[in-house]
Amino acid sequence: MTDLRLMRKHYAVGVIDQLQNLGYSEEEAKIIFLRHYRNLKRSFGLNMNVHDFAKTIDELERAINRKDQQLDDPTHVYVVNTRDQLKKNDKRVDKSNNVFRISEKMEQKIKEWDSCVPIDVTGAKLAYIFIPTELGLIIKVRCDVCKRELLLSDL
Repeated sequence: MTDLRLMRKHYAVGVIDQLQNLGYSEEEAKIIFLRHYRNLKRSFGLNMNVHDFAKTIDELERAINRKDQQLDDPTHVYVVNTRDQLKKNDKRVDKSNNVFRISEKMEQKIKEWDSCVPIDVTGAKLAYIFIPTELGLIIKVRCDVCKRELLLSDL
């Protein structure tokens, strides 16, 4: 087995162990890991430690399975499972289903994180990025001044 393949195997085992520490059974941990691994690896790479990677998987799983997702509630981000939408709508996914909102908790986190002074005449300095994936919605805020990014999907 090559070194890279062996490293990925150990990483996967570590993430599954951490999912078990978060309260999942061994079978549930394996299923959830396999469901989210590929997309998270594409989005973030393997730069996170196994605990953070497992925590991200857990948060995505909780967001997808949350029962209180309502379009009219401004405090929640509506999470759409794209695969399910594609199955329901054979022709095309109706993009009007996606409602992107920032909760008060997210706004507070952005205010605490933001320390830059705008250099634009309009005062604009933040870019809000919403990335719908099979796993759910990834929310990022990027500062145009210092190029830092804040991941809000876990709030």
